Amino acid sequence: MTIIDWVAVVGALAWTPPVFKYVKDVMTKPEVRIIAQPSTEIGFTTVGSIFNLRIALTVKNHDVVLTGIRLQIRHESGEIRIFQWQAVVQKMGQMNYPQVGAVPFEKESGVLAIKILEKDIEERFIRFQEVSFINSKFEIEQKALKKLAYLKQKGEVGYANFLNGEEMSELYSFIKQSNVWKQGRYTVTFELSSPEQFKVVNNVYEFNLSPVDIEALEDNKKLIEAAYHNDYIPAAEGETRPELPWKWRYPALHA
Repeated sequence: MTIIDWVAVVGALAWTPPVFKYVKDVMTKPEVRIIAQPSTEIGFTTVGSIFNLRIALTVKNHDVVLTGIRLQIRHESGEIRIFQWQAVVQKMGQMNYPQVGAVPFEKESGVLAIKILEKDIEERFIRFQEVSFINSKFEIEQKALKKLAYLKQKGEVGYANFLNGEEMSELYSFIKQSNVWKQGRYTVTFELSSPEQFKVVNNVYEFNLSPVDIEALEDNKKLIEAAYHNDYIPAAEGETRPELPWKWRYPALHA
């Protein structure tokens, strides 16, 4: 072999480790699979439009930490809404009672991250809310809370008057106009984030909302003022307040 041939061989060998590393990284990149419950929970309350869902997460190749789950929910008209996870309910075990038998014990918490282990199936009930609503509502709510603080400072606070005031009326109106749900077909795309690269499979689902579904969700607007009344004005001694009859819809969800 000539010197030029040897130089070519050495040069080719120099590229071998990076190539092997690239192939290894591709072959061992975590693959996260989403397994969704066959129905979802759709709602509309004082926290805006709601999408709740129980999912199972699996991963192969190696463990991965998820730092965010967002949903891109597209209506058949082309309108897109982004929902962000807000809380996670995790099954912790079950309690056994002689009268009723086994009752699941679950814990709800805010969420920062979820670690998915290769050897386990991670099941969670996740509560999602619409991002643009959260941001806009915060500004209007802060205006109302500043008015409440001002009234308290002057010693003039009366929750009944505050709840009927201009600032709270603006908040009620904003919430009632913020129901994003419409009749028709929706496509849900899960968007997962992590500090490391990974693949996602089985992350697109569909569901439909009927005119009856929309009518039920619109009825919830009648409860907005009552919900704030219950939050700010304590029940009288001996008074038992029934839970507000929020209406929820449970459309079938399919891949």
